[in-house]
Amino acid sequence: MNNVEAAVSPRRSLKDRLQTDMYLTRLDWRLEAVLTGKERRATVKELRQAIASDPRDTTSSLRDLGSPRTLARQYGVDENLRPLWSMGVITAGLALLLYWALFLAFSFGMVAAVDSNAPMEANATFLFVDVTAFSSADSVGLGWTSSWAWLTVPAVIGIVAFLLGARSWRIITSR
Repeated sequence: MNNVEAAVSPRRSLKDRLQTDMYLTRLDWRLEAVLTGKERRATVKELRQAIASDPRDTTSSLRDLGSPRTLARQYGVDENLRPLWSMGVITAGLALLLYWALFLAFSFGMVAAVDSNAPMEANATFLFVDVTAFSSADSVGLGWTSSWAWLTVPAVIGIVAFLLGARSWRIITSR
């Protein structure tokens, strides 16, 4: 790299690079609704290069670009919005994480209740899944059973969250 390039594109700090990456990630998620994958990647790459070569500080550069939502709308050629598949995956993942956290909290709460009154056994149902907790003088245990509910409940939660997060109805309205 020669001296002219060094003067034009200063080396960015880690904080600046993270700030740029976060901005471009949010923009990429928004662009998913208005551009195809190839166009979206090219747009983000071009903006990344423009921000890196801007002699001003990163905060000023990003502030001048505006919010990712507004900038993404400016790139939209037509009014037909596309589904946000990556947002659907993230939403489904968060919904499943929440489901499993609540399920495990419920299960371990049962274990704590029976352990405090040993020997004891307790049975309960959490969203169609039968949970059993037991405690004796020398052991503590937890189990859950239900024919297909242990698989179908998280699957339904994941699918519904994915369809809502991806805004899948845009497939129908865009045609």
